[in-house]
Amino acid sequence: MKNRNRPARNLNTFLNIVFWLLVARGFFSAGYHIRELYSLFTDPAALTGEMGLTIDYLTLDAANGFGIDLDTAVKMKLIHLISAIVLTVIACRGVHILKQVLLPLELNQPFRTGISVSIGKLSQCAFHMGLAENLSMLATIVLIENHYALDAILMNGPITGVSIHPEFRPAWIVVAVVLGILSTVFRRGEELQTLADETL
Repeated sequence: MKNRNRPARNLNTFLNIVFWLLVARGFFSAGYHIRELYSLFTDPAALTGEMGLTIDYLTLDAANGFGIDLDTAVKMKLIHLISAIVLTVIACRGVHILKQVLLPLELNQPFRTGISVSIGKLSQCAFHMGLAENLSMLATIVLIENHYALDAILMNGPITGVSIHPEFRPAWIVVAVVLGILSTVFRRGEELQTLADETL
């Protein structure tokens, strides 16, 4: 019995380490963005000089004085700060829920009542992670497009149009769907386990 439960216990220990690493990374990332945000107001040189804009494999070098302005820079740093905090909170909650999912496995009760609910919550966490990640990228792209007015810069001579296609990362959404299916499977397993227990 102990040998069969050992993988679950080892994974639980690993998740504890991952949880605190996520917390540490979240604090570091938030602190970094707060420091960068503070420097925008205290160091005028932060917004001067040449600035490059990289789009996929294309890099545009902006002339001196055409760098990002204070208003846009503050908005972008706020997006990064909020995104770092939100993603860290969701990830830590996901690890906590995953530990709840592993608990019945440690007790050798894989279809213990309530595990399907925990898997469903894990599915919601994955969906929220994907939503937050994609919204953060979309907001950054909109800010850059509005600030640089790329169509006005690039449309001359042979270039007759400029279009931007925001990137969509579906990985977390796919994970959410898979976990939702697993939640349904485990809910059925819980029902069958309950019937078996009542029969005995």
